[in-house]
Amino acid sequence: MINWIRSSQRLPDEKEPVILSKTETEDLDSADIGCLVINAENSNGWFIDGNGDNYVVIAIESRNFWIPLFHKGFFVPEKSDEELAQSVIFHLEKLALYEKKFIRLSYAMIKSGKGLYGLDYYISGIVSRVLSLLYGFDMLIKASNYVAAAHLVRPHLDNYLRLYAAWLSDKPHEFATAVWAGKPVNQLKDSNGVLMTDSHLKRKAVENHPWIKDVYDETSGFIHFSNKHIAIATSLSSSKERTLGTHLSKTDHKVSNHNRLEAIFCMIEISNSIAELIFGYVYTKRMDG
Repeated sequence: MINWIRSSQRLPDEKEPVILSKTETEDLDSADIGCLVINAENSNGWFIDGNGDNYVVIAIESRNFWIPLFHKGFFVPEKSDEELAQSVIFHLEKLALYEKKFIRLSYAMIKSGKGLYGLDYYISGIVSRVLSLLYGFDMLIKASNYVAAAHLVRPHLDNYLRLYAAWLSDKPHEFATAVWAGKPVNQLKDSNGVLMTDSHLKRKAVENHPWIKDVYDETSGFIHFSNKHIAIATSLSSSKERTLGTHLSKTDHKVSNHNRLEAIFCMIEISNSIAELIFGYVYTKRMDG
């Protein structure tokens, strides 16, 4: 369920990315992507389109409802593992909403400006992969397959790093076209002439998002076989006898809802970071064409 905010009751911060709707709908097909702007006369409006020459700013009253583009302020509450089950369901629904958000964001990107550029196609490829990973993650968590779901956090982070690489290039459209033609990202250089290897992209990304280092390091432990996989399959059979038991299963064993929530929060935070870059590009296309 989408928790729409009435524009008459509260407005977002100026230039905060939001999704706008005339009604409290669960379908975002007719929603707009925009932000609040305040003009010289100190009157408010929604900036929803533009091509560098003409800016489309509509009255607040024309869109009665809005929600933030980003889902923020999440944390694992101090509850029992059984009580956290509801939080897993709630935040999994929040994550599922990003499918609709990315589709509307991509539509806004294609529609904005005076045409399509190399970066538009590059971002479309990123979003397509994002949608596949979000869908797969959702299905695996619901199927009690945390080990497989956790594997998807790392390639989702890779989506952000590969998108951020375009922002590090001094010629993003040429960068995007080169990747489209088959050039590996790690063979291309940033604006300072440094090859954009995974380690370099991670270092640069951490400057803006310090949490990326921990997520990158932790999720790498799922990509490659590690102690994480052994721990999930192993338990202490008898503390008295100090014997260990092993469990072979294709579904969750010794996986807490705390673990599931952390993985969901990682997927949401990475999605926020990707959406933030794309919205910035949409805004630029609208302003500059």
